Amino acid sequence: MNIMKFKYLLTAALALSLLSCAQSSKEGKNDAAKAYFDAWVSQNYPNAVKTPLGVYILSDTPGAGALPGNAPFVRLNYSYYTLSGDLVSTTREEVARQNDLYSKTAYYGPGFGFRGDDLSLMSAGLEETVAGMRVGGRRIVAVPGWLDESERYDTEEEYLEHCSGTDYIYDIELVEAIDDVEVWEQDSLARYMARNYPEAREDALLTGFYYICLDEGNGKPIANDSTVYVNYTGRRLDGVTFDTTVADTAKVWGLSKSSFSPAQINWFASGGDYTSITMGSDKNDALAGFAYALSKMHQMEKGICFFCSTHGYSSTGSGTKIPAYCPLIFELEMTEEP
Repeated sequence: MNIMKFKYLLTAALALSLLSCAQSSKEGKNDAAKAYFDAWVSQNYPNAVKTPLGVYILSDTPGAGALPGNAPFVRLNYSYYTLSGDLVSTTREEVARQNDLYSKTAYYGPGFGFRGDDLSLMSAGLEETVAGMRVGGRRIVAVPGWLDESERYDTEEEYLEHCSGTDYIYDIELVEAIDDVEVWEQDSLARYMARNYPEAREDALLTGFYYICLDEGNGKPIANDSTVYVNYTGRRLDGVTFDTTVADTAKVWGLSKSSFSPAQINWFASGGDYTSITMGSDKNDALAGFAYALSKMHQMEKGICFFCSTHGYSSTGSGTKIPAYCPLIFELEMTEEP
């Protein structure tokens, strides 16, 4: 489907219709918005199929896989646009490039959708859309603003009464439905390790964590309550670097900082453990997986660690570089004070 079709301008008659609706003394919360949205669909996609809650299916390519059922997590490739056709966000690299929004370090690939009342991180309109899809299927849908909300009601009328928002067009592909996201992520990391580091073994104490010593350094332990320095480079499993203290590496990936130098690490005090390792003069908390890897190292040691998002950014991710439930890799080198 040509996305330029989204740029179709509504007629003067529609504008008059909306004005009339807005002037009605009995106007409800979304009367004018609904008149506009329904007229837009009618004029641009007269054959669109309306779902019970009011999503319009503009295009539907059925998948050959299973329905998501009650799976609380789904992975989706998506792009979404305003009704005028402007791209808002996408997980597809080719779409980002076509719209001059590509970033070398941004994550492109399936993103997570969290389903159900308890999670409330997937809009009602998208949840209804996905519920009717099979894995491998692709839909383009128009979702009205009152369904682009995390609230849950049973009928279209209730959404119209209680919710409001922005209308969007979503181009969605259902990649996978997942019952247990932590097991899924641990299995994903285990497969990655088996392919690339078959000698590595999962840590006996920390599930979803691996550490490989690359150079033992001088073998001397790091004293309690001391300050050490480490160069690091953080990557996703796809090899993309999202952070580093190494200037040459940063240049390759287009990463910018005010300066590049080893990070200050404040070692835990006597009786403490890795959870009390902090970074910098302000003693900021370190990612749990990062800190645990450091706690296993000796002076001047080099190593590489791999860990699940349980020990990283969990379900929130971090900006455009680290999506939800993303395992991370850190290359570490204990070094001299800068």
